[in-house]
Amino acid sequence: MLRRRPHFFLLLFAAVAAGCSRQPASSPAVSGVGVVAEVNGAPILAADLDQKAAARLARVRQEEYEIRRQALDELITERLVAAEAARRGISPDELLKREVADKVPPVSDDTVATVYEQNAPGFGSTPKPQAMARVREVLNGRAQAARRSAFLKELNDKARIAVRLEPPRVAVAVPAGAPVDGPASAPVSIVEFTDYQCPFCHRAQSVIEQVLAKYPGRVRLVHMDFPLDGHPGAFPAARAARCAGEQGRFWEYHRGLMNQNGTLDEADLKGRADKLGLKAKDFGACFASGRHDQEIRSAFNQGESLGVTGTPAYFVNGRMLSGARPLEDFTQVIDNELAGR
Repeated sequence: MLRRRPHFFLLLFAAVAAGCSRQPASSPAVSGVGVVAEVNGAPILAADLDQKAAARLARVRQEEYEIRRQALDELITERLVAAEAARRGISPDELLKREVADKVPPVSDDTVATVYEQNAPGFGSTPKPQAMARVREVLNGRAQAARRSAFLKELNDKARIAVRLEPPRVAVAVPAGAPVDGPASAPVSIVEFTDYQCPFCHRAQSVIEQVLAKYPGRVRLVHMDFPLDGHPGAFPAARAARCAGEQGRFWEYHRGLMNQNGTLDEADLKGRADKLGLKAKDFGACFASGRHDQEIRSAFNQGESLGVTGTPAYFVNGRMLSGARPLEDFTQVIDNELAGR
């Protein structure tokens, strides 16, 4: 079935989340020695506090790193631009004008008119001249941003840059029996926490497939379930995928759930099993028994303890990446890990 394309106006100005999220849990995590409090004479130990605060502190450490890394990237860019400007004997502003603004031709009237006509309903009651002016502004802005990124990449590629800011890294235990795609000897492990009803997980699936294709034999993927509150189909789907795994078809079933939308009710989940040629009686008995439910809950609890609050979430050799990320984000981390950095 064809889907109506999102209005251009909404695509440009709507806030877009990078993943599916849940309300913070009241459980876990953090650090110390000795007694930190007493309640009616009974001590609360630093170890108890560490355990209670661990997940929240993991999130704080990750957020701090991401803020510092973004600021570091900005500093690197400023240094590169300043050095190139000095080499040419001009100011940084003049350099960017010459390399960005002056090299981006204005968007044509025909392009503006075409984009406006394709998305006219999204502008509501906005007068056509104002709407077209806004389209022109945004298209020009996009073109300028693309050229700026290309120029900065040129500067990065010519420079010798060594980033020594260490990211937070956590130990992620892989339970026995967890679904794994890739050799145990792979130098890079990606542990993914996903929810089968999360649209961002569906969006991220193609990127994960690209990662596995780009690094054959060097990356292994470990699946961990993280069914979110408010997604009633996520837990049954996780159960069904585990049952497909009993017949050696976990990954085929998993990819079907990620790539093909459905109701995720019992009939849908059993229908997917039939299409894969699974033994219906065995699949049905497994699904009804709920014998994999504890594994699913354990995976969820482990994710919480590591600071996962939404899906998808990935740990690349213990380095966290949250949300539906582009291939470049994974490539950067994986290449650093393979290089031993």
